[in-house]
Amino acid sequence: MSTASLGFNSTLTPTDVESKDERLSSISVPSYSSVKPKLPLRWQVAIIGLTCMCTFGHHWSNGLITTLKTTIEHELKINNSEFATLVSVTNMVNTFLCIALGFVIDKFGGPLLSAILAAFCLAGAAVEADATTNGLNSYHVLMVGKIIAAIGGGSLDNAQHKILTAYFAPGNGFALSIGLIWSMANVAQYVGQSTANVMSQNLGSYSWPLWIGAIIGLFSFLCAVSVFVLDKYLRSHYEVVDRCKHFDPSGAGSAKVGTFHWSVVRQMPLTFWFVVLFATFQNAGMSSFVSVSTQLAQQRLQKGAVVGGWVSSFYLLLPIAVTPFLGVFIDAYGRRVTILFLSGCIFLVSMLLLKFSQTVPTFICAYVFYALAQSITSAPQVEIVRSIIPDPRYYATAYAIKKSIIQGSVIIIVVATGKLQDASPTNSLEGAVTVWLVYAFVSVLISGALLGACCTSFGQRYLPAVRLSQVRPRHIGREVERLWELRQDTVTEEGRRDARVTPRQKEEALKSPVSSSVSLYARRVALGAGFSVVLIAWVIFGFGVDWGDHASSAGE
Repeated sequence: MSTASLGFNSTLTPTDVESKDERLSSISVPSYSSVKPKLPLRWQVAIIGLTCMCTFGHHWSNGLITTLKTTIEHELKINNSEFATLVSVTNMVNTFLCIALGFVIDKFGGPLLSAILAAFCLAGAAVEADATTNGLNSYHVLMVGKIIAAIGGGSLDNAQHKILTAYFAPGNGFALSIGLIWSMANVAQYVGQSTANVMSQNLGSYSWPLWIGAIIGLFSFLCAVSVFVLDKYLRSHYEVVDRCKHFDPSGAGSAKVGTFHWSVVRQMPLTFWFVVLFATFQNAGMSSFVSVSTQLAQQRLQKGAVVGGWVSSFYLLLPIAVTPFLGVFIDAYGRRVTILFLSGCIFLVSMLLLKFSQTVPTFICAYVFYALAQSITSAPQVEIVRSIIPDPRYYATAYAIKKSIIQGSVIIIVVATGKLQDASPTNSLEGAVTVWLVYAFVSVLISGALLGACCTSFGQRYLPAVRLSQVRPRHIGREVERLWELRQDTVTEEGRRDARVTPRQKEEALKSPVSSSVSLYARRVALGAGFSVVLIAWVIFGFGVDWGDHASSAGE
């Protein structure tokens, strides 16, 4: 993006230029009204607390099916490929739906969509529970419930993030709020998974954990409605500076709400696609591992479902304490790319331990490393996506694109590992561990390349947004000036002499795609590759359904 696109009309008078500069200087710290009082801290705490609870029920219910894998396969008389289809249908639904809902969230806001999506999660959880009640034991009804819940759960976290972008700025509480959200999500998932098999055995039916999850989902729905009402109240009574809106210079700082154009997707910078590539391997590998972690623990430890559930849910304990403190660290020091690289390395160590050692202590150690990797990867990814896109109006769209491609990658690896397990004479998951090891290794390579781009002049010149996401938030202004001078091809000679370009405009230009044929080609290839992952996922999902049907017909 050149300075010409940011320049001003040469017919402006000096007075016009001065007044426009004054208006532009207010972009970084916008103010809507001096009449309304500043938003009190107690209301900020309230909005965080209620927003965290919006997904509590979804995360509680989401891990129940995988934890009850052995029981569900026995009661429903399904094989590993059919179970993989049941798990991956959630991801399949959200390959395209995530993007569509991202546009809707950007248009109508997070509070309204949180309430709507939480209602879908509640309805889906109720249908899942009903599918296992009174001897129904219907595989297809259970899948319908998973699909309904997936419609809400796939984008509910996106809506949560959109709410928080309106109340907290990067480096000023946003990362902490994201850390708190993931901490509460892990609390919900840990309690749900660790008690599922206990309730199933002691209460006489595996439907009880699912009904408890539906009740918790009702609580989350009420919290989401409360967020919607509270947001309306706060905006009408206090000065709420919506930092996810774009402030148009020609409108004297007026806020504009994002509207979708396909050019938004095409104009995502190359830095964004590198982050998506990392998440395609790291997030997909970790998510697919969760889907069979309980059964893997049963196989390695030679224990029952209850012990396997407790061990496999251990990875959720560490993030409960780590993610909030990690958010505080990111708000104060940045270093988001370094944390991503560290999480990739720890994930790789975890998979190496699982692959090359069969002892119980090593197995437990591998789960500890996995827990640590899982606890430090979510918050920096959310922060990076927000910090590298040039226009904050389209945060939800950018996050949705990333998540959609991740969902496709999860489908591929879950269905593939299910097939490998079915092909094993002993129903072993060792082949799946090899797949996770490859995913972990690739994620380390990608995050290492991003970290290298932060530290070299070449990387800082062509991927300056990566560097901006790495530095301390309070040093952003100084770093923008340095990178503006370093990336000589960003501005024209006329632009270098134009002192009217504000720091905010320079930052936006650095984050925008470079106007070159190479950059355009690279972004088109990235977009095509992302679409290909989703398309392949749909094909693989179809194969998974076919494999499951054939295995059932053969009596496996």
